[in-house]
Amino acid sequence: MATVAASEAEMAAEHSAEERITRLLAVLVSSGYMFYLIIMLPMIIGQARYAARVWTPVAVVLVFVPPAVFGVVAFRRRFDLMRHVGVVSALGYMVAAWTWEIAWNGEQVPSDGLWFGDVTAMTGMLAAAVWRPRWTITVLYAAELPAYLANQQSRTPDHQTPPIADALFMLSYPLLFVTAALAAMHAGRLLDQTRAAAYAAAASAADSQARNVQRQRFNALLHDWVMSTLLAASRHGINTEVSRQAGITLTKFDEIGTDDDRFDTSGLLAHLRVAINAVDPATPIHATFGDDVEESTFPGDAVRATASAASEALRNSVRHGGPDASPSVEIVVFRDGFRVVVSDRGVGFDVATVPPDRLGVAASIIGRMRALTGGAVAVRSVPGAGTTVELGWSRAA
Repeated sequence: MATVAASEAEMAAEHSAEERITRLLAVLVSSGYMFYLIIMLPMIIGQARYAARVWTPVAVVLVFVPPAVFGVVAFRRRFDLMRHVGVVSALGYMVAAWTWEIAWNGEQVPSDGLWFGDVTAMTGMLAAAVWRPRWTITVLYAAELPAYLANQQSRTPDHQTPPIADALFMLSYPLLFVTAALAAMHAGRLLDQTRAAAYAAAASAADSQARNVQRQRFNALLHDWVMSTLLAASRHGINTEVSRQAGITLTKFDEIGTDDDRFDTSGLLAHLRVAINAVDPATPIHATFGDDVEESTFPGDAVRATASAASEALRNSVRHGGPDASPSVEIVVFRDGFRVVVSDRGVGFDVATVPPDRLGVAASIIGRMRALTGGAVAVRSVPGAGTTVELGWSRAA
């Protein structure tokens, strides 16, 4: 049976879409650097004799080691270190490229380009993972310039290309990959903003639903107690029974007035019943009580959050469970907490295939209970065998 619990959901939602894309891009770029190192190793060795002996090994370390560390840091999800390693990677390339002029022995290189000029696009993509577009483009062209000048100055005449054509190629070709990386990063940020707005809308809807539940309880109190008390008074006058009924009515009004802070057992059950009946009045509700629950009280935010999550679970069952779902709700109240189980025998689904940004499950059920101190949630479902959503709150020890 597929199951997702609050702790697992927390792990899935720990990082934003931007962070996930950043991690993926960083690992991709780091792997690209290592791939380039392997395929360019013969070129690096062949061109080593045109520079000072110490320059090539130092340059290789400066160009390739920081990006390798960058990939490891990204793989380990150390987003706090990625920007620092990204800065070191960019500076390492700059130092290697700009010191070629100093290390070069003046002999022309019979090649279409120097080895470090082939990784400028990777430098730009690495910058895209940690910087905004303006700084990314600046880093890209700051890496392109020394490579362009070194190629123009160091190549033999038979390998030279027109300076303007060479400049246009070096300005445009790496830009394709860098802009693609920037677009991916922008998409991640946009997704985070959209998801945050949707979560805020879901929270607002939950608050509205809680107010509606409270309003329905108030209306029910008016109908069941106030009107009946007034009717009894009009028929029988003020007697002991009418006075007792009026006192009970006032007590119930006082209970509603304090429900925002605490719910007693009867108030908890009433709030949950109203929330569930608002979705589907035909759904059976079974309530059981543990020992010593008469004096128990429960935080209003815990009751309202659980009621909203239970309503969403029942709503999903009614909408998607199919005609034979037959949903039911079980409420269990014990001294230090309560549990609400919404189950059906409907079509079910594969929990593992539910996207993390699916609001009905991720935000309105799992996210709401995960954000609640003392809250717990488990969603269990099997395609063709129904769904069970278990919600609960317990007092911290």
